[in-house]
Order: sequence, then structure tokens, then C-alpha cells
Amino acid sequence: MNLTQHQSIAIVGLVAILFAGGCNPTVFTPNENDALRRQVRDLEEQVNAAKVKQAELEQQLAQSAKSAEEKSSIDPTILAATPHVATVQIGGSSGYLASKVGVETGGCTARIYLEPSDGLGRFLQIVGSVQISVFDLKAGGNSQTLGTAEFSPGQVRDAWRGGILGTHYTFEIPLTGSGWDCQGSVTAKLEFRDGTTGKIFTAERQLIFQK
Repeated sequence: MNLTQHQSIAIVGLVAILFAGGCNPTVFTPNENDALRRQVRDLEEQVNAAKVKQAELEQQLAQSAKSAEEKSSIDPTILAATPHVATVQIGGSSGYLASKVGVETGGCTARIYLEPSDGLGRFLQIVGSVQISVFDLKAGGNSQTLGTAEFSPGQVRDAWRGGILGTHYTFEIPLTGSGWDCQGSVTAKLEFRDGTTGKIFTAERQLIFQK
């Protein structure tokens, strides 16, 4: 009998002993820690995939910006000379007055003159939306809102006025308040959102009663 035959007999004998002794292979069942590890691994894969996607998007944006810059045919001096909104203010002629009989039912109406200007202080027509709120300051720092209104870009365009009082945008807001009798000084706050750049400009001014 050679060496190979001896090895085969030894292996067969070992297997027989294992079965005879009732020795079964150990089976490991999944536990809670295994599930948590799988969740962590899945989350890590999702985060890595998101990072890769973000990097790709950043490259696409950079490429788009570069292409737009290379293809732009506008002279930089023209771009530099194009006026843009720099400030907005509520004109000094703004105020509030008694509502017109037969048009509004009592109370008062705020009349707000919006005056936008460019970087050289010149009046500039605007495109965008306007929000206005008028409130009455109370003792102790409390305030009561008397009226609010929002004007769409189309309404803002229609509000343009030009005449002996100068060029401006005119907005009117009805005012009402508990215990307020259309007397004293109230405050108006205005917010203009530029429709082309998304930038927000704000202005504030006290309003007095106008007879």
C-alpha cells in the first residue's frame, strides 16, 4: 500500500468519526448587529454615489459657465455701462389720506411712491415684484399691522407714473386697525425683488396724514 492510499484511508476514517460522534457543522444566524452593519454599508454607498453625482454636476456647471463666457459676443464695456438697480426708496411725498367716499368704505388709504435708482442715482425702470406693509407703532415697542399688499411684475409695470411730481411708481393700500382712527404717524416698509437677478432691496419711511 502506497502513501496516497494511506492518506485516503485516514480521511475516510476521520469523516466516519465525526458522523459517529454527532458533530454537526456550526451555523451562525444573523443578529441585530449584522443588520446594522448592512445599513451602515448601504448608507455609505449612497453617500459616495451622491458625492460622485455632485462632482459631476459641478463639472457640468463649470463647463457651461466657461462655454457661455467663450461664446458671449457682448462687449465688456457695454456690460459695464448697462444700468442696474442700486437702491430703492419711498418718496417723501408718500403718506396716507382718507379713503374716497363711494370707492372705499371708510378708513384710510396709504399712497406709496417707489423711487428706484441706478448706481449714478438716476431713476431706473424696474422689473420685479413689490411687497408693502404699513404698521402703527404702539407704546412699549409693540406694533399693529394696518395693511399689507403684494404687487406682481405686471402690476408694478402698470404702477409707473410720470408728471410734475416726478417719475415714480405709485401703490395704494387700504389701512384699517383696531383702535386706530387715521391719525398720527405710521411706518411703511417696502421690499422689491429684482426679477432679473433675484436680489432684494428694501426701504422704510414714516407716513403722515395728507389732507
